[in-house]
Amino acid sequence: MDAPNASAQRALWLRRTQGIAVSLSLLMLLAFVYTAVRRLRYPFELDRMESAMMTSVWRLAHGQPLYGKPSLEWAPFLYAPLFFYASLAMSKITGLGYVALRSVSLLSALGTAAVLYLHIRRETANTVAAISAVGIYASLYSVALGWYDIGRVDSLSVFLFVLAVYCMRFAPPPIAAIVWVLAFQTKQGFLPIGLLAFVVEWRRPRRMVLNMAIYAALAWLSIVWLQRTSGGWYSYYVFGTVKQLGISRHYAVLYLPYDLLQPLPIALLLCAMALMVRPIRWSSQRGFFYVWFTLLITGSIWFARAHEGSYVNTILPAYVWLVLVAGIAIARLAPLDAQSPLPGLLWLMVIAQISMHLYRPIEFDPSPSMLATREHFLDIVRGVPGDIWLTSHSYDAILAGKPLHAEMDALDAVLEKDPQVAAEVREAIAGKHFTAILLDHEPETYSPAWLFNGPPFTSGYRQEAIAPMNFVNTVGDQPSLAFLPCDIPATAAQSLLMPQTFARQGQCPSGAQ
Repeated sequence: MDAPNASAQRALWLRRTQGIAVSLSLLMLLAFVYTAVRRLRYPFELDRMESAMMTSVWRLAHGQPLYGKPSLEWAPFLYAPLFFYASLAMSKITGLGYVALRSVSLLSALGTAAVLYLHIRRETANTVAAISAVGIYASLYSVALGWYDIGRVDSLSVFLFVLAVYCMRFAPPPIAAIVWVLAFQTKQGFLPIGLLAFVVEWRRPRRMVLNMAIYAALAWLSIVWLQRTSGGWYSYYVFGTVKQLGISRHYAVLYLPYDLLQPLPIALLLCAMALMVRPIRWSSQRGFFYVWFTLLITGSIWFARAHEGSYVNTILPAYVWLVLVAGIAIARLAPLDAQSPLPGLLWLMVIAQISMHLYRPIEFDPSPSMLATREHFLDIVRGVPGDIWLTSHSYDAILAGKPLHAEMDALDAVLEKDPQVAAEVREAIAGKHFTAILLDHEPETYSPAWLFNGPPFTSGYRQEAIAPMNFVNTVGDQPSLAFLPCDIPATAAQSLLMPQTFARQGQCPSGAQ
């Protein structure tokens, strides 16, 4: 083969591998959108905490405060408020329901993809690398267990985070400060990150200190305003209850090999290759920007991940940052790839990284049987007389016309801290106030330990049933165990909970009935 033909073949192969990488990236983005849209109007929670998020927005829509004195009736999650108000605004368009929260998350995830593309395209002028990075980000939907479109604070906070980074690089610092405050008021873990972000200006100390002061002043003003409008309860939840979380050595040790390296091995390899063959000048403003943010983001997320209660959503900002850096690395390697003896190898590596996380949208779609079972269960709850405590599904109680009660994921953070709330809960259980208490898990798994694993609960309630969700493949945790007061005769209890869908499992302690 002569030289011109060989050159043409190399160019053709390079274009084809690039085309496959771009096509696969767009396919993954479309797969995410398709999956998210299919899940958008599912009328029940996709995640165990989505119900309380929905209840928070429901309270705002009905003129009730988000933050207030904790009680058995209501205790909010320890999150900043922006997501809830954004969802409230969205509900004016979509109607009040999970669709409003999931729409905010879906649009936020698409916004994150757009900012990734714009950042890499502006930094490198390489469109294919920017699209490839979007594809890698979209492919991590399965790694994130479908978290991108769940009606929780995370997708909005990640979008505001990556937008703040973009503004740090390409916009006036005061604009970045405003966006950092918005990210903080979506998820408070971004408060110190926003301040430390301005260290990138260390060569200009006055500018650095000024921008830090602007950010600190804006953050302080937002805190003061929310404190006043919440009657002082904002800081109790957003800052006070976080101290209850302990350190998990397991998560701390596995952060690098399991959370980062396992899902992004090729992307991180591309970053290392780019550093070796086209090293950046660490002392340059651009070089220090990416080095500092890599240390800041991965270190901050490691610290958050090392706490008990952290989950895959904690890692999302680190994923987005590493994808952004990988996109820049791809662009830096692209010219060398075109001249190498194996042109297209770079794009084959990109294709391999995206292909690692191919998934079928149906894997994240609630099944028709799940929907039917949840609707049937809601009918059962609606038909049971008296008060029922759905300990992890407060919005189900609202839909069933039952009194609202706090969810355990929020209540457990204040029970040890507030003796009055603990006494209120004990009194309600001891007085057998509830016709039924429904748990998602075994009683001994709940915190504090005395709540469902000791008196007065164990002496006053018996496990009478396994709810039908125990027998259906579910999305997220579902109400599975039903406990009824011991003074209700077994025959009455079976009738109460419709025996065709519940099976008797336990009995009261001797002499308790």
